Amino acid sequence: MSMRDERSSRQKRRRRRLRNQMLAYLALIVIIILILTAGYVGVKAVIRYINNYNDKVNRVIEEAESGIITEQESSAFDIQEETSSIVYNEGYNSPAEDDPVENLVEKLLNDMTIEEMVAGMFIVSPEAITNVETAVQASEGTKTALAENPVGGFVYAAKNFKSQEQFTQMLANAKAYSKYPLFRAVSAECGTTEYGLAATAKASELSDADSAAQAYGSISTALAAYGVDLMLMPLLPGDAALTTAAVQAVQGAKVSVVLESFPGDAAASKSLEELQGSEFALYDAAVKSGVDCIMVSHLQAKGITGDDTPASLSAAVIQDTLRNTLGFHSVVMTDALNDSVITGAYSSAEAAVAAVQAGADLLLSPEDYKEAYEGVLQAVSDGTITKERIRESMYRIYRVKYKNTLTE
Repeated sequence: MSMRDERSSRQKRRRRRLRNQMLAYLALIVIIILILTAGYVGVKAVIRYINNYNDKVNRVIEEAESGIITEQESSAFDIQEETSSIVYNEGYNSPAEDDPVENLVEKLLNDMTIEEMVAGMFIVSPEAITNVETAVQASEGTKTALAENPVGGFVYAAKNFKSQEQFTQMLANAKAYSKYPLFRAVSAECGTTEYGLAATAKASELSDADSAAQAYGSISTALAAYGVDLMLMPLLPGDAALTTAAVQAVQGAKVSVVLESFPGDAAASKSLEELQGSEFALYDAAVKSGVDCIMVSHLQAKGITGDDTPASLSAAVIQDTLRNTLGFHSVVMTDALNDSVITGAYSSAEAAVAAVQAGADLLLSPEDYKEAYEGVLQAVSDGTITKERIRESMYRIYRVKYKNTLTE
């Protein structure tokens, strides 16, 4: 081969190499462009998913508020999420995975601070945080007090009622001023005419389930019209059917029942075995009827606890007996913590911490709310009470709060 032909061959090979390199670079550029394009489309898809998810949440809330969630719509709200992060105690049943209320409660709790959660475990009189002698309205003072103390609810007394219009407006304002859903509670039973209620048959006059349902249906309908959504109701003695009918009548009016007061007076002298064969049958019926809350008294139930610890501060009563033995997995409320039985032996902080450790969810009327709140918060800070324990109670509380009315 001549020198000229060899040089020409080398030039051709060089041109082929350059062409191949250019094609390779071009292919790489195309691949990069495709990756970037796919990433952009992927981001847009994620954004569309999030927007669709928020639309579904808002739609479920709106439909739930009008009471028209259908089974089909609920199943359409099937969101592929991790399972609940709540640590459930032994005997506590986790809710169904396809329950839309669970998703809303989880979202709310994820947005709350531990300070807000602890405050949300307290239900107090409006006077306890507004420092007025008798609250008959909810105005700017209530608004400021709730912003500083986002308690879980107010319990109103007959002194707070002056007229139907006044009471309705006060409760509506309190609800509007609260950052989070607020329990608005009263203590009532059949036969009372407090809060402007029409007279009904007294407990001793109830002869059957129908009469109990009629009396408590009348009371709860009137209270619901005021804005009351939580009613503290005594256990009806005798026939379990009476209590079951009363609970279902009240909760049928979208007013949650706090059944008073476990473990019952007989627990002061009877053993656990004796109670299971007698008085506990009434509570068992109430639990099976779906009662939302049960109050635990300050009674010394030595047959259960083995010591002088008040039932409201005893894990043996709340966790072992009420939850594990009777299978109650909803909200446990203490009796009023400003009772002399408690204040004579415990500070407000000590009583509140002991109640939470025992398994209580709602702490009713401590003698000094600020001290009780700070005490529980300090217990969380030093590890005496875990954040998971607080979250567990708040989960139960908001399951009840959201059951009837879902609030954004």
